[in-house]
Order: sequence, then structure tokens, then C-alpha cells
Amino acid sequence: MQNKQVILVKKPEGLIDESHFSVVFTDVPSPKEGEVLIKNHYVSIDPYLRLLSEEPTTFSRGVKVGSRMESWSVGEVIESKSHSFEPGQYVLCYLGWQQYGVCEGRDLRKIDPSLAPLPAFLGVLGMPGITAYFGIFRYGKPQAGQTVLISAASGTVGMTAGQLAKMHSCKVIGIAETDEKCQYLVEELHFDHAINVSRIKLEEGIKAYAPEGLDLYYDNVGGETLDTALLFLRKNSRVVICGMISQYNLKAPYALKNFERLHSARATLKGFIVADLMSDWPDAIIKLEKWVKEKKLKHKENIFHGLESAPKALNSIFTKAPIGKTVVEV
Repeated sequence: MQNKQVILVKKPEGLIDESHFSVVFTDVPSPKEGEVLIKNHYVSIDPYLRLLSEEPTTFSRGVKVGSRMESWSVGEVIESKSHSFEPGQYVLCYLGWQQYGVCEGRDLRKIDPSLAPLPAFLGVLGMPGITAYFGIFRYGKPQAGQTVLISAASGTVGMTAGQLAKMHSCKVIGIAETDEKCQYLVEELHFDHAINVSRIKLEEGIKAYAPEGLDLYYDNVGGETLDTALLFLRKNSRVVICGMISQYNLKAPYALKNFERLHSARATLKGFIVADLMSDWPDAIIKLEKWVKEKKLKHKENIFHGLESAPKALNSIFTKAPIGKTVVEV
């Protein structure tokens, strides 16, 4: 039995696409004592994977040319040499873009497929949902009646963050780039407003929907979007930097012009990486699972089929940016 993997074959300069990857076949590994052999069912596609293809940074150790692409995945236990797992159980793991992989039992999280479809554990019940949780509650600190602006609001992190803010009685405005996405945010997720930046300038949208200014800006985009949001910060507001998707494929980053607004608004700006908070993940998972079970948190998945489609799926989140969480069914 062979194991299919997708490896990085060259470092991208600009937009990442299928030409930067290749499919290879290897032997299926055998688990050692304390390890578990897993068959991946779904692999996660996230913007940060573009950063992994770069040289090592403070964000990550990077993926070397010739190495398998990393990512979160959901799979089924095939063989176990760990007392904590049995064949047939489903787990969340970090096995990357491959069909089979071996993982230490202590690094696995058991998941319940009766709670939600398996892809949801890579989205609202996985790293993106946990990211939204800590970004909103630990760093955003929303209060009832405050105004929250969220960029890339139709992605999993953005839509989850917006729903969490609404659950705490905030006025929530989402930024998206199509009528379909804006309609989804308002009609399905009950955002108060959505700004279609393909139709109007972001500055005009904020003036129309948040004339009182912003108490919290949850940023997934960076660049000019962040720069514009800074203009509307209220006194003692917060800016949470979750991601910079608009910058990941650029050789030269956008230079902020309105940084002074942080000072005059007495605002705080906090960037965070959710991997730094892993010891606190269990508490977030308990609450996210509860809210999904109670249908207080909605989610949506966008599925590509076949492991070889993973590079195309990664390219799509920088070009077509589908609604919800993008995953690949292995």
C-alpha cells in the first residue's frame, strides 16, 4: 500500500499556485509504541500555508523544498500502538497533505462526528474557530453596544468572530467583496451590516454604517484595509491583528499611513498567533462545541475533491476567496 503526498517543489514569488507543488508516492509508515497510524479524510487549506512556503520566520519553521506541505487534517485511526486510541476513531491531527501519516497519541484530539460534519473540525471547531474565539474574547474584549468591524468576514475566522461578537450584543459590520458574501453575512449570520468593497470604498461604507466610529477592528487582511480602519478608531478602541492575507503574496508590504491614529485614539493594537495559546485550547473547544450544538454558531465548508487538488484549493483562497472554510477531501 502506497501513501500519496503533495510536496513543495519550489518557493513561490508572488501568487502561489499548482506549479509550486508535486504529487509523490511513498511507503505507508508503521506506528511505533505510543503512535497511531491515521488515514486522512480531509486536509485543511488556510492562508497561513502561504507563509509556510517562505523561509523560516518568527511565525513558523517553514516548509523546505522537497518536503510535504503541512496543515491540519481530520482522519481515522487505522492502527494504534497508543492505549488512548482504537481503530475506527476519528481524530484531529497535524499530518499535512498526505493520505496516511503517523502521529504521537499525545498530539491527537478525539472528535465526535455526530456533533458536526468532519470538515467542521478543521473550521469552526478547529484552529480557525479557536483563533476567532481568542481574538474576540482575549484581545478584542467586546462589550454590549460597541461597534465591531471585521475584514474577510465571509471566511471561517471572520464569520465566527462576527457571530461571537453578536452573541455579546455588539453591532457587527463585515467587509466582503461580493453581493453573495454580503447577503450571507447579513441574512444567514445576522451581521448588522456588510460592506461590499467591490461596489463602494471602504471609507464610505464605514461612514455610512458606523458614523460613531469603531470600538474594535478585527483584522484578517492588513494593508490598505487596515490603514482605512485606523481612521475610524474611537477612544480606547482595540485593533486585533489575526492575519494579513492581502500581504502574503507581495514582495514589498503595504506601508501604513494612518498609524498615528492609534496614539490619538489611545487605542491598542495586538497581533497574535493562536498556536501560542494551545494550552488554553480545551476551554475554547468546549464552548465552541456547545454553541455549534445549540445552533448558535453557524458554519459553512467549501470542499475540493482529491488530494492532488490541494494546491488549486490554496490558490483559490487568494483569488476566488469562497465563503466559509476551504478543505480538501482526500
